[in-house]
Formats: sequence, structure tokens, C-alpha cells
Amino acid sequence: MLNPPSRKSNLAAISIAAGIALVFFIFAVGHSASAATAQPDLAVALFGTGSDPRPITAPGQSVGLAIGLDNLNGAADAHHVTLSAVLPNGLNFQGSEPAPTRVEGRNRLFWEIDTLPAKASPRIFQVTAQTETNLAAGSRLEISAEAESSEGNVDATHHHAKYTIYVQPAGPDLVFLGSTLDSVPLTADGPASFQVNLTNAGNLPATDTHLEVTLPKGVNFDKADPQPESSKDQVVTFKLGDLARGESKSVSMNLHLDPLQLSDLSQSDRPLAFAFRLSRMASGAEVTDSHFQITKHVESAGQDVAVWLTMEGAKEPGEVSPDSDVACVVQFANLGNAPAQKVVVTVNLGPGLALAHSEPQPSATAASDLFPGGVVRWNVGDLDVGMAGSIRSTVHVSSVPEEGALLNATITADGIDIDTTNNTATLIWHSPLGADTLKAMHQASGNAKVESVPARRGHSFLRLILFAIVVGVVLWISLRARRSGAGG
Repeated sequence: MLNPPSRKSNLAAISIAAGIALVFFIFAVGHSASAATAQPDLAVALFGTGSDPRPITAPGQSVGLAIGLDNLNGAADAHHVTLSAVLPNGLNFQGSEPAPTRVEGRNRLFWEIDTLPAKASPRIFQVTAQTETNLAAGSRLEISAEAESSEGNVDATHHHAKYTIYVQPAGPDLVFLGSTLDSVPLTADGPASFQVNLTNAGNLPATDTHLEVTLPKGVNFDKADPQPESSKDQVVTFKLGDLARGESKSVSMNLHLDPLQLSDLSQSDRPLAFAFRLSRMASGAEVTDSHFQITKHVESAGQDVAVWLTMEGAKEPGEVSPDSDVACVVQFANLGNAPAQKVVVTVNLGPGLALAHSEPQPSATAASDLFPGGVVRWNVGDLDVGMAGSIRSTVHVSSVPEEGALLNATITADGIDIDTTNNTATLIWHSPLGADTLKAMHQASGNAKVESVPARRGHSFLRLILFAIVVGVVLWISLRARRSGAGG
């Protein structure tokens, strides 16, 4: 016959069941609460449109704008959405696609949307406006737009945007964007190829534009793309035609040094000035919009490999302790104007040093009487102009000589190096305590045993404690003897 469950067993079962029910209740409430708090995340963006989307205009010009509205990051649908845009004074509304639901005060636009689903892609609202003719050049026009829904928004920073348009004087404006001639070497053994980049930064088309390049004496024109209109007396002229507002163009040129003047150019090291001028036709007259000048020197042709040594993780610069590991970085580069071929980096380790680890692994190692720690070599290969690299190594320091631990790095390449002063780098590490200090400490420890002040103070304190104990024992014995005598 089965024994009926005890009262304690019933209470335990009831408690367990109640706990499980409570967990499910909390989960259900939390789930429903998270579902209830899911919100849309309306995002608004403002940007320029048209063939020239730059934020510029002139008095009396039309302006194209686009307003983007999305719910891409929203976790719920957005209902009763209202998108509004405000145009500033000086910018008058002309039309939009789609048309606004209503317009208040001429320049406040509203679009009403019943539902914008969660994860909805952007909708674009195209707006056209016109600037007033009395706007002052240099003034700014700030447009704002925002969206609202009946559910609110998860992130309050997403649902509004601003866009600023800058008012310029009406007209074209030819400007240089730069030239690669700045970074191109001018050498005796080959042509110099470079580009000149320009644009019409104004708000009206530029008519019949020209680029004029004046070359220094001793530099001859070779060829160009597009072909120049003329080339005479060191002046090369290009006819670029009409440039729309915001339109850019590039001109490529090849030059070479005059062989008859090469010796004088190389020896005198005189600066060579290249002048550039941009012009256009306006009302039958030539107008120069901008000009600039680049100064160059004739350079020797060749590679220029260089190497640097740095130490990482030291407590003090230039100091290492015996029986420690030091992180070193060897950096190398080709600073010349021609590729470097068959580049080799070598690290020489003095006495007390040894290579423990390296990334990348060395190509070869060798013993050396001059460098007892060994000679380590990396075959880097070829380095193009401006190319650089590094080698990270761990050097184990077993001892530090009195004169210091020497680490030396060199770099070599085939051919002529136009600057050999940067082919070697050296580090000398010393012990944290100087050699004289170490000698003095060694002699003192060998001749006499010196007791430190703290030790002497400790011994005196112990003596005082022992003396107090002895005095206490003597007094206690004397007292006991007196009491015994009195009792007898």
C-alpha cells in the first residue's frame, strides 16, 4: 500500500508549480511589452539634385532639392505620417513631385502618408524652388525637413534634416583642382608625364575656355592629350571649349629636358618655374579666372633605399637589462625616383645579443667575428618608388658589455643609390646601471659585508624588547619572594 504524500511534499510541489507559472507569466508579460513598445524609426535626408548637385546658386536661379523619407530601421509600421519642409526667406517654392498635400504661408510644405511600413525603402520627394533676384552674394539659404507619425520615433535624431545652399555671384568660375607635376620627378634620363585638373566652379556655363602653360627655359614640350592649339616660345595653349557649371576636365602633358642645356641645369640647381593660366571669353573679351605656378628642380635619377631602427617596450630609452627580450622594428623604404631592385636588409648583432624571433623569417644567418651575435639577412626583393615595409624582431639580451650592446641595420640594392647617407641605422643599448657603478658595487660586496641602516635599526629594536622581558621577569620573581616572606 502506497503511503499518502506528506504535507511538506504537497507544499513543495505547489511551490515548484507556482514558480514555473511565475516564470512563464514574466516571459509572457515581457514579450507582450516588447511587442507593444516596438516603434517605427523614420529617417529624413536632404540633398541637391540636377546635373550640378553642388549646394550653390545665384540670384534668380532655380534650385533642385530631394527629400528622402524611409522607415528602414523601424521595427513597426508608421501610421499617419506627416513630412514637412520649410524653405527660408529668399527661396520661393515652384513645384514638387509628388505634389504636397498642402502649403502653408507659401514656403511650408506638407505631405501626408497613411502608412509607412517597417523596413520601407526611401521615398523621394522632388522639390523645385527659385532664389529671389535681390539676394546678396555670400548669403546662405537653410532648408529644413522633418517627419512625424502617431507612434513617435525610436531615435529622435533621425527624423529631421537640414541643407544649406550658398549664394554666389552669377557667372562661371574656372579654377584649378591641382596638378600631379608636384610629385613627378624632373630627371635627365626621361620625360616627365603629369596631369593638370580644372573645373568650372561657378553657377553658369563657361564659354570658349583656354589653358595656357608656360614652360621654363631648358624644358621642351613633347606631347599632350588633348593636342594643344599651339606651342611656341615655351608657351603651350589648349582650347577646351565650353564647360557647363560643375564640369571638370584634365590635360595630360609630356615634357623633357633640352639635351643642349642639361649640363647647365644639373650643375646650377636653379629652380624651374611652370606657370598655368585659365581663361574664357565673356562679351567678346578674354577673362582670366585663375592661375598658379609650380617650381621644380632637376633631380638625379635612381633609387634611394633607406632604413630605420626603433626599439619598443623599454622602460628608459637606450637601456636594456641583461637576460631580457627587446622588441625591435626595422623599417625600410625606397625614397628615390626609380624602382629599387634586389633589395637586401641586414641586421648585425653585437656581443651579448641574439635574434630570438622575427616576422618575416630571415632569408639567411651567418657568423661574424665583427658581430659575435650574428648577421641576419632578409631578401626583400624589388621596391617601387615610394614603397615601404617593416621587419619586427625580438632580440634576446644575455649580457650588456661596458661599451654597450650594439645593434646595426643596413640596406642595399642593385644599381646606383642617389643618397647613401640613409643606408645604415644603429642602436646602442646600455645597462640601467652604468659600468662604473656596477664595478664599485662588485668591489664593495667582495671586500666587506655592509649592514644597512634599516637592518641596524631592526637589531636595536629586538635588543630593547629582550631587555624589557628580562627586567619584567626579575621584577616578578622579586615580588613573589616578598609575598612568600610576608606569609611566613
